[in-house]
Amino acid sequence: MKRLMAALLTFLATPALADFNTTPMAPPPQDIIDRALDDPDCFLPENLDTSDMWVGATLSANARLHLVPCQLAAYNMAVKILLERRDDESDISTWDTLSFARYSDELGWSASDTLINADIDTKTGRLTEFVKGRGVGDCGSIGSWVWTGYDFAMTEYAYEGECQGRLPEKWPVIYKRASAPESARTPDPVLDNPDAPAQGADCSVAPFCENRRYFKDFLVSCRQPRDDGSRYCSANTYVHDTEAPAGYDYQLRVSRERRDAPLRISFIAVFEMMDRSKPITITVDGERIAVLQPNEIETPHAVNDYFIGPQEKTNQLVEAMRAGSEIVFAYRSEYGQDLTVPLSLSGLTASLLWMQENAGN
Repeated sequence: MKRLMAALLTFLATPALADFNTTPMAPPPQDIIDRALDDPDCFLPENLDTSDMWVGATLSANARLHLVPCQLAAYNMAVKILLERRDDESDISTWDTLSFARYSDELGWSASDTLINADIDTKTGRLTEFVKGRGVGDCGSIGSWVWTGYDFAMTEYAYEGECQGRLPEKWPVIYKRASAPESARTPDPVLDNPDAPAQGADCSVAPFCENRRYFKDFLVSCRQPRDDGSRYCSANTYVHDTEAPAGYDYQLRVSRERRDAPLRISFIAVFEMMDRSKPITITVDGERIAVLQPNEIETPHAVNDYFIGPQEKTNQLVEAMRAGSEIVFAYRSEYGQDLTVPLSLSGLTASLLWMQENAGN
């Protein structure tokens, strides 16, 4: 009875992870803002209070958008677009500064990590910018993007290079997406509907009729549903080598067998296999997170596919990876060479969210 009461009290004392739909909107922490504005193209008047100029919008239970002033001019204000993510298993936010396409006659299409005179419609998830070539606004560009559930997709872009008094409604549209969703809450017929496997395809062998998506440095995929509706999903990043037969030397995989299954982490060494009598040290952004002893490393599928055995160490590492930018595996090879393998974590958080949404039952 005492054990039962203790377990009950522990359960009641554990706070539920509130999603963004139920937690108050708040500006990014100051260190996140400072990092985003550490850019020579950002300059604001001294002693300017920008607290009233920040704009935030909740896109979903797991994502929020923040517009942070970066530069003020006579008729244009540039903002940094910060995407805050939080998955179902953590109350720690990760932050990304987004980039968007922009067009000009001089440069053609290019990428910009600011938007000009930006606005976000919190009901539809539609993000817009209006770049004014001059104060009256008769030249420049207007772009619009919608939230797809994981990222922003451009829906339309109008451009007027000559300042001749033409209203923005009359500007030439140089890009228009053929299948733009009506709102961020509406599934995108291109991005969000999984492609059906080819008729007669054998889904029991690679590539398993997978649905795939890229998020920065990660490829995330889910196989076709099993009879019970569950799906195996994994997020993968690589150390590429164009001369290697497989196209890469190392692979990091974060996987789960089904939605309610724990995450597993494995590290694949294509050529330089490990000395299984030695430990592995894992660091994230220079901080040592785990030292795995030989008995804590599992190879259930292949001799060079090394899984982290203890689930508590896996959970600890996943938590650090969500907030990090680079993970490094240090190990001794079977030939006695000490090796360090860095892998990017850019795109991991979005990949885990996509896995959570698509893992089936």
